Amino acid sequence: MDFNAGQRLNLPLLNPSLSSATIRGRNFPEQNCSKTVTFEEALIVVDDLVFTKIGRRLSEAEITVLKGTWNDCDYEEIAENSPYSLNYLQRRLAPQLWDVLSATIGNGERVYKKNLRNFLELVTHKKYHTQPAPSVKQVTPADNSLQIIGSQPPDISSFYGRVQELADLEELVTKQRCISLIGVPGVGKSALAAKLIAALSIKSQPRFDYFFWKSVSHAPLVQDLVTELIEQIQAVEPSLNFPEYTQGRITVLIKQLQSRRCLLVLDEFDALFQKNNFDQRLEYETFFRRLLEDQHQSCLILTGRVFPNEFDSLIRAKRSIQYLKIKGLDADAAMQLLTAQGLTNPQKCHDLIKTYSGNPLELQTVGERINYFFGGSTEIFFENQTTFVSSELEAMLDQMFTQVLSKIQRQIMIYLANEIALNYQSISFVKLLTNINQTDKASLSTSELVKALEKLERLSLLESIKHPITKEITFTLQPVIKKYILTDPQGLVHTSDTLPTLAMPTAASYAS
Repeated sequence: MDFNAGQRLNLPLLNPSLSSATIRGRNFPEQNCSKTVTFEEALIVVDDLVFTKIGRRLSEAEITVLKGTWNDCDYEEIAENSPYSLNYLQRRLAPQLWDVLSATIGNGERVYKKNLRNFLELVTHKKYHTQPAPSVKQVTPADNSLQIIGSQPPDISSFYGRVQELADLEELVTKQRCISLIGVPGVGKSALAAKLIAALSIKSQPRFDYFFWKSVSHAPLVQDLVTELIEQIQAVEPSLNFPEYTQGRITVLIKQLQSRRCLLVLDEFDALFQKNNFDQRLEYETFFRRLLEDQHQSCLILTGRVFPNEFDSLIRAKRSIQYLKIKGLDADAAMQLLTAQGLTNPQKCHDLIKTYSGNPLELQTVGERINYFFGGSTEIFFENQTTFVSSELEAMLDQMFTQVLSKIQRQIMIYLANEIALNYQSISFVKLLTNINQTDKASLSTSELVKALEKLERLSLLESIKHPITKEITFTLQPVIKKYILTDPQGLVHTSDTLPTLAMPTAASYAS
């Protein structure tokens, strides 16, 4: 799990052709090296301080500027020995970096290129070279780090933004027994949970003693999952004996959660409720109800695409559960992601961010294709513009249209896709109700439409917009979802029980 700059020092900082050894040696010759502080030590310290301050690690481009500045190189020389342009490093990245460092290590003073090394040496010397009195026991980093058990969380070495979400989660884990992170594929739910673990691990007084990560996308039986949780935590208490029945084992697990503070992450947990086995769904509903109702000092984080109906009663009963819908990155964070891929045209990048709603996976996918097929030129790409649908999102939509959505829900999705393609405007509730009934030659009640729209919003398949003055609600689709419906790549959307008579868009509409 790559959480800090110290681990990244042994990896390429820029690209495969520029190793860390190359950067430390030939490209950026060391000058005026401190006798007590090395750049590697300084980087680890400042990277941790920045993470504590703003909730993200230093990017490779920022490390490049720091390394060059440490070695007294000017911006031209730094740019020549990196994949980044001079304009980007000097005009865009550096001013923001100095702002961050001023707030982090400046101690009330302005940090800039000429005095950076002095500040880095100062904070690093305090960290590594100030020895406590002999009678005081030194606390090593391992003493305060979380013990990670279970499987491996996702890599978060390239993580952007989410400062507010992380701050909210750090507060919620102290108040709630369960937090559910819901969102479309690729939006960053699992990465956000892993980033939270990284943030908690550097606290001087950690909220949790142990951390458990488990992907449940294969939908294990309740008894198997509970047994695995007990076995993993039991490593520190091997004297426990397993009861024979599931409820008895859940009791053992809850006692473990009462005796120690654990943060349990169940990744892709909605898979547990997607099977048609009623008994299994009921067992999991009982399992989660007990985890929420019984007293303990641990916290459960659930990541998934959909919030199961089985949890509605728990929310209505005001149990200790919080439901959070995770959306795409904000514009600044998404721009950082695209910039790291070498895409630096601000307007074109903004258009990409809007098209893909800031979804990190979708942006990364389109960025890779622009680099591969269009030589990294967003200008050439937009001359031949199209909307890509990632394989992850397409697989999710395939499942939705074949197994999840009702006839009415599919009708709504098809109608919205066609109307938006023709008119480029969101659709009001009244217009939707009127046109669906006219086209289908049936009588769809208001309550049926409301329930269908609520389900589609819950599934993150459509978005609602409230007018700031009239308060009228209109509905729209993300461009990637519209593209999937209009092209229907697997022939799963326009089935015989949907609306065959809906107005079809022009051929030009499909190109978008």
